[in-house]
Amino acid sequence: MLRLILCAFWLVPLSSQAAEWPASSADLDEFDNIQHLPAGEGPARLVLGDFAGRIHIYEERDHTYTEVWESEYLEGAVAGVFVLDIDDDQLDEIVAYTDLGRVYYFDSENYALLWSNSPNDYARITSLTIGDIDDDPQPELVFCADGRLIVYDGRDQYEQWRSVQTDLTARQILIGDVDGDDEDEIVLNDGYVFGARLFDLEWKSPEPFGERMGLLDLDADLIPEVIGEFQGRYLRIFDIDLRREKSLSR
Repeated sequence: MLRLILCAFWLVPLSSQAAEWPASSADLDEFDNIQHLPAGEGPARLVLGDFAGRIHIYEERDHTYTEVWESEYLEGAVAGVFVLDIDDDQLDEIVAYTDLGRVYYFDSENYALLWSNSPNDYARITSLTIGDIDDDPQPELVFCADGRLIVYDGRDQYEQWRSVQTDLTARQILIGDVDGDDEDEIVLNDGYVFGARLFDLEWKSPEPFGERMGLLDLDADLIPEVIGEFQGRYLRIFDIDLRREKSLSR
C-alpha cells in the first residue's frame, strides 16, 4: 500500500509536461509562476511571471491563449505568482515576487499596480509562501530573505517578525501541523522547522528535507510526514514529530 501512495505522490519533472499548453488545469500544478485568474463572466485567464522580470496576462480565445497585457519590468526574475485576496477586501489580487527582493500586488481585473515594497528592503528572496498563520482576517507572506525567515503582514504591508538565524537559504516553505500539536509549523526545505504562532525554532534537522517537499500522512497517525524529493527523483520521508527520518521497512 505504501508503494502505491508514494507513486501517486511522485512529483513529475517539468520536462515531462505535455506539449499542448495548457491541456488542463492540472498541468499547471508543478509551476510556481503560472496561475489561473478569476474568470467571472469573461474568458478563462492566466497570469504568468517570466525570467525576464515581467508579468503576462493571457486570455483564452478560439481554443488557444493570447497575451492581452504585459507589465513593466519588475526588479529581478519573477520567482513566484499567487492569486488570492491578500488585503482582505473581498477581491483577489495578483501577488508576485522576484529573486532580487521585490514583492508586488496587482489588481486582478485591470492589472494596475496596487503596491510594492521598497527596493532597499531585501537584497534577495529565495522562497516565499502565503498563508494565514495568526488567525487574523488576512494572510501573511512568509519568506526567506537575506538569510532570515520573515513574516510579513499581507494587508498592512509591514514586517511582523524576522528570525535571529541569518543562514537560511530555503528554496521552498510549507505551512502545516507536522507534529500533531494542533498548531501550524513553518517548514523550510533546508531543514528548519519553526512554530507558526510563536515563531520559535522547534527543530533543526541535521540534513535538509530535499529540493522539493510535500506533506502526506503515510502511517495513518493523523500527522503528515514531510516527503522530500532529492536530485529530481529520489524520495525520503521525515517524521517531524519524532525528529527523525522515517524508515519504510516493515
